[in-house]
Amino acid sequence: MRGNASATNNSITGNTLLLSDSWLRSERYGLNRMADDFPRIHQSELAEVLANNAKLQQFAHPTVKALAEKVADKQSVVVLSDASGLILNTFGDMRALQKAQRFALAPGNLWSECGRGTNAIGTALAIDDGCEILAHQHYLTSNQGLYCAAMTLQSPSGQIAGVLDISGPAHYAHPHTLAWVKQAAQQIEYLWVKQSLHPEQWLMSLHAQVQGIDSVTEMLLVFSDNVLMAANRLAMRELQLSADRLGSLTFQQLFPDGEQQANNVPQSILTYQQQRYFFHLRAPARRQIAVTPTVAPDLSLFLHRDTPKLVRLLNAGISLCIHGETGSGKEYVSRALHQQSQWRDGKFVAINCAAIPEPLIESELFGYQPGAFTGANKNGYIGKIREADGGVLFLDEIGDMPLALQTRLLRVLQEKEVAPLGSSCTWPVNFAVISATHRDLNQRVAEGEFREDLLYRLQEFALTLPPLREWPDLSAFIGQLWRELGGIDRGIQLAPALLEVLSHYCWPGNVRELRSLLKVLFALADDGEILACEALPEKYRPKQVTPPLALHLHDERVIAATLERYNGNVSKAAQALGIARSTLYRRAAREKR
Repeated sequence: MRGNASATNNSITGNTLLLSDSWLRSERYGLNRMADDFPRIHQSELAEVLANNAKLQQFAHPTVKALAEKVADKQSVVVLSDASGLILNTFGDMRALQKAQRFALAPGNLWSECGRGTNAIGTALAIDDGCEILAHQHYLTSNQGLYCAAMTLQSPSGQIAGVLDISGPAHYAHPHTLAWVKQAAQQIEYLWVKQSLHPEQWLMSLHAQVQGIDSVTEMLLVFSDNVLMAANRLAMRELQLSADRLGSLTFQQLFPDGEQQANNVPQSILTYQQQRYFFHLRAPARRQIAVTPTVAPDLSLFLHRDTPKLVRLLNAGISLCIHGETGSGKEYVSRALHQQSQWRDGKFVAINCAAIPEPLIESELFGYQPGAFTGANKNGYIGKIREADGGVLFLDEIGDMPLALQTRLLRVLQEKEVAPLGSSCTWPVNFAVISATHRDLNQRVAEGEFREDLLYRLQEFALTLPPLREWPDLSAFIGQLWRELGGIDRGIQLAPALLEVLSHYCWPGNVRELRSLLKVLFALADDGEILACEALPEKYRPKQVTPPLALHLHDERVIAATLERYNGNVSKAAQALGIARSTLYRRAAREKR
């Protein structure tokens, strides 16, 4: 160690390398070892953090309560934190702790390594493993009256979800505490996978010993059809899997010689690494779910048969870039892909790069520390990128992002870490990225307004959405939007004549304009009403135009002239001629014959 770290060499025992690395990191963070002003969030922000970590708390609660009773005789408490080291809950009797320790271990306190130096929660997060920190091994002197043991918690998606910690007075002996924490963490991860199983998913148990099947020490794999969607930590480490492989690896890739057939008696199977295990494979229950599932929008109208491919790409962490005119449904499609992907349990966080003033985009994306700049919120802000952790970050109008910020965004996407403004700390993040633009990004690159390396990172797969005026039939999509708004639930119907009018309108505002109109109709309608053309605002009502006599006498010339006047737009030409679009198609076809 160097500097301050060298003064406590004699007090550091156990895993010397782990501690020395942590102390060096603490020095680089520029922490004052004598500081007593620690990072903490406001109570109003804590409520949101608790809501975002509801599943972690749900699956951890039974095990944590039992663990708190187990360590009560050591006057210790059990702490549950989120993936950033922010304390969510504290269990046990805190009266034996000093007043400052009680305050520091209360919910809302941040115990990241960059905020408090070497400590069990923060250091466990830094190494993604268990560790114990005793008394003077803590970097900050104010924490040196504590003994702490912690283990990270992994969600079924393979991401770090939080930390389980035991903290108490350092003068008590703790020969088994770290082992207890690790066992409890293993139990939480085991229950989380099993209790999150969907009735239509396969569950596979693996163990080197046949007696280990159906025990907490077994490896668990969850498959949707034949695609691996979830696993516990034991399975991911033993099979050398990374979180980004979930959603793309298949049963056949993991077990090349195996068959995906349910078995009641454990059998032997060989992995792709030529390792042999006993396994028990449970087929999907395929029973009806008690609650009505959320109906994801039917994207086939937008994407034809490409939806499964796009979901698979998103699950694999491939960045999607959607091109299309303003209002053509880019965000609508992105939200639907999020709902159908493995990221659906995380947030869908959207930011419009063209709508936010340039000086504010950086703080909106990356967040900021309290007092980072004039006018900053006194509590700071975590930023859109950290909000999207575990979910999908949607960057709308990415072509308008200022050039200076593109470098920072590229670094975050490459390193999967983000540093708020005014902070030397970085936070690990993992999310899928969907960007959208109406601009030609290649042209922006040629003009020097967009980084070419960022384009390659954001546009790993590109797709283009056509404007509504180019759709061959809008009626099915209008019906879908109407169902999503709740029109069917209220018994409100769109009359065939009204559907015909809407299907033939040119929709310069695309999906955004169509949705807005349907929302107006929905708000003004009575339950059970059948909406006719009279319900439409004046702008959308069909014009009562008498077809010119020339249309009957000189069809070919009139049709050609009208189409030329409207640049080949059949919808507008049909509207001007006062006939249905289908009629115009038939007349044009007849004239060609």
